[in-house]
Amino acid sequence: MENRKVALVTGASRGIGKGVAFALAAKGYDIAFTYREYEEGAADTVERIEGSGVRCRKYRACMEDLDHVANTVDKVHEDFGRIDVIVCNAAKDRRFSILNATPEDLRFMTAQLFSAQMLCAGAAARHMIKDGIKGNVIFITSVHGQMVNTSDFAYGGMKAAVERSCKSLALELSPYGIRVNCIAPGAINVRDVDDTQLKYPYSGIVPLGRRGVVEDIASAAVFLASEDAGYITGETLRVDGGLALPAIPEGWAQAYPVDQGFIQRSYEEMLKNKGENHV
Repeated sequence: MENRKVALVTGASRGIGKGVAFALAAKGYDIAFTYREYEEGAADTVERIEGSGVRCRKYRACMEDLDHVANTVDKVHEDFGRIDVIVCNAAKDRRFSILNATPEDLRFMTAQLFSAQMLCAGAAARHMIKDGIKGNVIFITSVHGQMVNTSDFAYGGMKAAVERSCKSLALELSPYGIRVNCIAPGAINVRDVDDTQLKYPYSGIVPLGRRGVVEDIASAAVFLASEDAGYITGETLRVDGGLALPAIPEGWAQAYPVDQGFIQRSYEEMLKNKGENHV
């Protein structure tokens, strides 16, 4: 077995996952990561991490393909010889109204936002236990698991489910010295979009006065994976500049009104679908 520690990051061809992979590589971890379809971004991640002198390998995987996600984790273990940290980050958002939700919508969201996260974590934990590694499982959730938005009943609900499951997993895996935690990002600029292009500029609604960057989440992941966090398990670390604080100053909540436009469009779509189904 290799002496260098290995971190597996799901969804690291861009955004938060890529930032986490870079940060863990900088701490000396060999990096394995999954990606869905962004070949150019995945190749860039490999090139830059290998350029820093550590091993890196990419694995193509779709998180909703539940029959194969655990196999990807097993393949990482086969290739690297160990897994010390898994960061379950990969997730694809899809917004829709409860008025028009389809079985396919809910299957997709449940599979890749919850079930795949649990299957990946379980596969990694099995290897940690067999190898005698007191490892780390880190889930990337969202402030949407804790605060409410008009259009996020499925996305927010699944993120909340992961955070609740994290607590049970922390208890279940504690006898093996495996710690399980969540990071809940909020208002993170993952696409390098300027505030002036947004309907609600985050610089005016985040208490700390700016949007977060992927490095903010990456630093949190490095901390939770380190011995500095060795007595922390079953927790959710919110990294949002104060966005989800319960006592938002008067006037700030105006940035989060009920989205009447979304509701009206969903209602009209519901009526249209109802009419088409009765033709």
